[in-house]
Amino acid sequence: MAMSIAIDPNNSNIVYVGGYPYLFKTINGGTSWINSTNGITDSIFKIRIDSTSTNIIYAASYDGVFKTTNSGLTWSNTGCTETKSVLIDPDDHLIIYAGSNSGVYKSTNGGSSWVAMNDGMTGNYISSLGINPGVYLYAGTEDEAMFRWSLQVGIDQQTKINTSRPVLSVYPNPAHNTILIKYQLSEETPIHLAVYDVTGRHIKTLVDAAQSSGNYVQTWDGTDHRNVSVAAGIYFYKLTTPTETNLSKIVLMK
Repeated sequence: MAMSIAIDPNNSNIVYVGGYPYLFKTINGGTSWINSTNGITDSIFKIRIDSTSTNIIYAASYDGVFKTTNSGLTWSNTGCTETKSVLIDPDDHLIIYAGSNSGVYKSTNGGSSWVAMNDGMTGNYISSLGINPGVYLYAGTEDEAMFRWSLQVGIDQQTKINTSRPVLSVYPNPAHNTILIKYQLSEETPIHLAVYDVTGRHIKTLVDAAQSSGNYVQTWDGTDHRNVSVAAGIYFYKLTTPTETNLSKIVLMK
């Protein structure tokens, strides 16, 4: 299952693909592939190539942020566990940001050490990172909102961006066993919450009732409507009300 693709900025025939549970490399545009998992111990969610020195690559995983300095021949774990996203600062390629289940971390020495950047955050499950070089670092969370940090010299502050909170979120993601499905209702309304596979086939209904306003958490144990365990793969949770429909994806691992 491929979860991240990175193309060498200097040679488009060199491509890295990371997923569960592997990392592969091609040097001929995909005609053939080389297993590049030497030193990697977990699934890869995000791959970033250093554009100033493309033999240096970072790969985010639950076991930590892995780094190679020899184009993927060998990898070492730099620490910062439970990461789903990693980002290289275009203005200083020794500055690396990692998004994890415990917040955002920063390294100023190419991953040799990490420092947390989480003061004031209300949602620590970081699912994505983005950067406007020299201006802002952005972090999206699975269960709260969008945050940003100023990167301007002399300014060190974090701001929660005023965006609409997601109606539906799931965690952990990926998951091995029990999955928590969190949603928020602004008013009393009928809802239908169900699980579907990638073909759109109905797997299981979790809620089909009217609920009052508030926050709710439902669980799914990885079984279908007959309480039979389903196969590992990608599934979708669909929450429907009379006025809107929300979808969220999760990877179920066995």
